[in-house]
Amino acid sequence: MRLRLPWRAAGWRRAGSFEACLFALLPGLLGLAAAQAAASPDTGVRALGRVETRYLLRCGGCHGTQGRSPETNVPSLSGQVGWFLCTAEGRSYLLRLPNVTRAPLSDAELAELMNWVVFRLGGASVPANAQPFTAEEVQAARARPLLSTTLVADRQEIVSSLMQRCSAPASLAAYGRNRGGGDAVLRVR
Repeated sequence: MRLRLPWRAAGWRRAGSFEACLFALLPGLLGLAAAQAAASPDTGVRALGRVETRYLLRCGGCHGTQGRSPETNVPSLSGQVGWFLCTAEGRSYLLRLPNVTRAPLSDAELAELMNWVVFRLGGASVPANAQPFTAEEVQAARARPLLSTTLVADRQEIVSSLMQRCSAPASLAAYGRNRGGGDAVLRVR
């Protein structure tokens, strides 16, 4: 059975070229309509920025769209991640995490993303004298990623130091404890 389009049934001569133009323009028209709807002030929906979109695509699936996640799965970032900028070890740890070092982003894009994570999601946990990450710092960290089989234990050691040296809250240590109260071990290959 062959589909009879209205313009063919009406006997239009060059229907094939009309169809081609319609189907070629359709994605663009839909994109334009979506962009206009996103930019429209009366929709009540805020358009996401480039960095926030990267966070949602690269990190938000595990860490949550607003940086809140179940502590038994992955660390929550909201109101906590800024504490890691209190020490050189904590700062380095964030950039050397396996999924951070392997992110398919340029060094500059990754620095921008990590700054958004720390300064936006970290909120009040960010030390007053904290400096933003640079592309050069990201490049150096990528050259020596954390590949330890005891990544959670390494994190707990850094968190312990943050609690002692920077008065970080005990809630920062919640990640890595399973329901039985023991420490979990993440295996990285």
